[in-house]
Amino acid sequence: MSMRFTLSDSLSLPEWLQWFADAAAQAILDKSAHAPIGCHYYYDDERNEWEVTLFVSDTEVVGGPCDGTVIPCPIQLDVLLAMELFDKMPRTYWQSETILEDEDFNQHLSFEGLVRGHHVWLRILAQAPKQAGSGRLLHAETGELEELW
Repeated sequence: MSMRFTLSDSLSLPEWLQWFADAAAQAILDKSAHAPIGCHYYYDDERNEWEVTLFVSDTEVVGGPCDGTVIPCPIQLDVLLAMELFDKMPRTYWQSETILEDEDFNQHLSFEGLVRGHHVWLRILAQAPKQAGSGRLLHAETGELEELW
């Protein structure tokens, strides 16, 4: 499974957080059928909390009559597997739509709790954020899939 990590500041990815993101990505089912997984992380000093956001990237069609069409990848999630990564039962929320105008996230599940003693807010998005770009291409003429990250 390929995963792309991005961050919002100059912090490097701690080893325990790498483990957590990889393990949380395992909760996304049917990995053989979907595009690469993206992971964005950020440390919020004010809240003393790591924010981790996972999403399956979109696929962009190249060539043919649908050239440039972006296809979101539906996901299925093993919610219990994600919850078991926390030191104890995390607070769990479902957000059905964007709440704030400047928010990048639409539908998602979020989990808040301790992971190996660190405060973590995990979000698993139903669709990739627009600024993430496509994670793979579908070449219309050949049907070949090309992973970009």
